[in-house]
Amino acid sequence: MTTTAPLPVVAPPVPETPAAVRVAWRPLLVLAGAVALVHGVSSAWYGAFGDELYFIGAGRHLAWGYADQPPLVPWLAAALDALAPGNLVVLRLPATLTSAAHVLVGALIAAEMGGRRRAQLLAGAAVAISPFLLATGHLLATSTLDPFLWSLLLWLVVRWLRTRRDLLLLAAGLVLAVALAVKFLVPVLVAGLAVGVLVAGPRRLLGRPLLWVGLVLAAASTVPTLLWQAAHGWPQLHMGEVVAGEGGLTGNRWSFLPIAGWDVGLVPGMVLAGVGLGALLRSDALRPFRAVGIAAVATTAAMIVAGGRPYYVMGLAAVLLAAGAVALQDRRPARWWSWSVSVPAYVASALVVAVIALPLGPASWRVERGDFLAGGQVGWQSLAADTAAAHRALPPEQRARTTVLAWSYWYAAALDVYGPGAGLPPVYSGHRGYAFLGPPPDSATAALLVGPVEGAAQLCGTITPLPPHRDPSANAVINGDVPLALCTLRAPWSASWASVTHMR
Repeated sequence: MTTTAPLPVVAPPVPETPAAVRVAWRPLLVLAGAVALVHGVSSAWYGAFGDELYFIGAGRHLAWGYADQPPLVPWLAAALDALAPGNLVVLRLPATLTSAAHVLVGALIAAEMGGRRRAQLLAGAAVAISPFLLATGHLLATSTLDPFLWSLLLWLVVRWLRTRRDLLLLAAGLVLAVALAVKFLVPVLVAGLAVGVLVAGPRRLLGRPLLWVGLVLAAASTVPTLLWQAAHGWPQLHMGEVVAGEGGLTGNRWSFLPIAGWDVGLVPGMVLAGVGLGALLRSDALRPFRAVGIAAVATTAAMIVAGGRPYYVMGLAAVLLAAGAVALQDRRPARWWSWSVSVPAYVASALVVAVIALPLGPASWRVERGDFLAGGQVGWQSLAADTAAAHRALPPEQRARTTVLAWSYWYAAALDVYGPGAGLPPVYSGHRGYAFLGPPPDSATAALLVGPVEGAAQLCGTITPLPPHRDPSANAVINGDVPLALCTLRAPWSASWASVTHMR
């Protein structure tokens, strides 16, 4: 009788548990707190930026969408201004908190890629002193919130690539939904990530159910806004042409990369971002995250081809800076590399960028030197006061049937926000988003024109020049005298509004 030896029992494979990430929370929170303090103090200086005034004015007309953007930032601006009218610190609080959080996200990305304490601090500090983020981090603008949401989305993707925890994909879908409510640029990043995954893997990501649940939720969140766009002739589609036509303001395709490089950082930022991109594309140590590097290249290329603005890719800065900090931590760098990421280089870069970017010194000093951000924050209240004075100077009967028609959406926003306190009636404009807020009532048979209103020759039967507004703040946007004139309409507004509406 033969006996059969029992078969050996093979234990099922134990799934590998990702190593815990050690985050240097204490110094990073101190750094983030310092960033919040800088932007919180800066938010009280000068005045509201032209776009902030527009967000307040547009948000007072609650809608699921606006001609040039989704609804979240206008809603937020109008709500905060209603909570604390005229208080810039309150209005800009979301930007202040977002800027501080952006520093933490950059450091967390470095930690997920294997960065230790120094790498995390290098990445977070490089985000903190980025020229673009330092200049705009205290302004409530899509250009402040959108890059942070991109970075947050990339952190979740990087964390998934390390841990394979699928709930992160659902969280990424929620972040994507918020980003879509701020600006319609993030689908370019999602497409870039898809290209990166298809080229470098892991392709199994595309088969994860929670990925598609998150994407469906994000897409569903845009339905009300898309319906608004469809009902109004898809004005958002015309914004691409508008942006491409403003190359003199933000650069063109040839200057895209140099301007974007400057936006990312001075010495430490440029070095870390360049090293980080190279490491993501070629380094074995960062091979698990190669899809992100390819996504950065694809997204940037798409923005250049489409004629986008250089700051549209600022949401890639944190992941590139983090990758660069991680790539340098275990190698013996060349002397210039070592110097460029040393404490003196960071301090020197921070001081230079702070002087250039932060609202330091008199606004007039900056405006005279062509500072666009400073120029967009001064002079608006004096414009409202002079416009109101011109309106009050009209005979009572004429004044009662005279509305105000502004040249640009910034002019209209400034008069909309500051005008009521000066005694102005409701303000209208045919420019961009304001054109979709509606024409004046037909009971108004005349208009006080503020600025060189486009289409005025077709709108007006007679145009009577009035004394112009002279801006004492030398506002770079107003750029000298603002013509004022009294227009007598040829036809009712309901029949003539189209003659003054335009997106340029």
